[in-house]
Amino acid sequence: MSSVTGVAMDGRMADRVLRGMYRRSGAWLLDRLGLVSTATNRGLSGYGPANAGMAFAVNPQFEPLLGGPSVVVGGACLTNCDAQLERVRAEFIADTLQPLLLAAWARVPCVLFLPVGEEIIVNSSISLDRWRRFGDQLEAFVNNIAASIQDGSPPILIRTDGDAVSATLDTAVNKISGLIAPKDLEELYTIRPSPSGQTSPSTARLRQYQRSIVTYVPSVVAELVDGLDVRRVVVAENLHQAKAINAARAVSAATGSQDQIDHVAHVPSPSVTGTGRMARAEDRSTLFCLDSAEVRAEKLQRMPPVVRQFWESSWHHALHPASTAGDGDRLNAVFDEWHQLLAQVAGPPRPGPSSHPTAPPSKEPLDEQ
Repeated sequence: MSSVTGVAMDGRMADRVLRGMYRRSGAWLLDRLGLVSTATNRGLSGYGPANAGMAFAVNPQFEPLLGGPSVVVGGACLTNCDAQLERVRAEFIADTLQPLLLAAWARVPCVLFLPVGEEIIVNSSISLDRWRRFGDQLEAFVNNIAASIQDGSPPILIRTDGDAVSATLDTAVNKISGLIAPKDLEELYTIRPSPSGQTSPSTARLRQYQRSIVTYVPSVVAELVDGLDVRRVVVAENLHQAKAINAARAVSAATGSQDQIDHVAHVPSPSVTGTGRMARAEDRSTLFCLDSAEVRAEKLQRMPPVVRQFWESSWHHALHPASTAGDGDRLNAVFDEWHQLLAQVAGPPRPGPSSHPTAPPSKEPLDEQ
């Protein structure tokens, strides 16, 4: 089995990253979300990211991955990307790597959702042609990431902007829409109350939430991946998705299913300063994969040691002893590789209708913190 990992980020370091983002301890967060530390669960014994502290929590009933009708499921968010490669955040790679690494270690298929369809729902001011070209580039980018993993296999990529996929998700949403209390759905990505209050998500955003929930349901995954027996889904996504995964588990059980949904949670990506999640950060506190060397250098200079260690522990390839970075800086080596992987998929626009101008970032909150 693959044992790839980066620099170890122990439990205390992970706790410091979480405290910076959530103003709460790791223990408080796990209790709040019904998760337990991987340190108390033997199901991931020998798994590199768990040993390193990145994959730090699981649901209490988690058991070892035994192959058979199991798949690893993941899907990185495309926060405020506006269908531009220049706006793909480093968190996209961190959240894409974890399911790929887990599937490679467990030797089970990896199903990755590319949530282009959800971005279209909440950001319709950008043309479909532009979104679909962006989706094509993301596919190539994810395959580049997967190809870098020792002993890994190409993932099964599911584009949610495809007509058939979108119809399947919408049908599944209609079946479970009455099984989730409206308040629970509105607070799906709220982990701690906001002192300034919370703006209710729009109808489009709530639809996006529901579509995300059903991507974790084994029967839906099986329908989307024709010919694959799926009775256990192991979701490898960051801690902030825990309530959505719990909701999927609840609605699956409410329909009488005996299928299993598990969660291997990794530490969410911190902003440059470590005072919030990168998913909610302003551009100056966000690491974009295509940042210029000058912009990146300024951001890395403001980065505290605990955040540097998070990013160093996120990548398994550039951190080998044989790795060479121009200035010997391991973190620069990490981002050099990510920049290269994304730059490889950039190309001239394909012929088609002209795109609408770039839409400004959504003013409504995607989630709580």
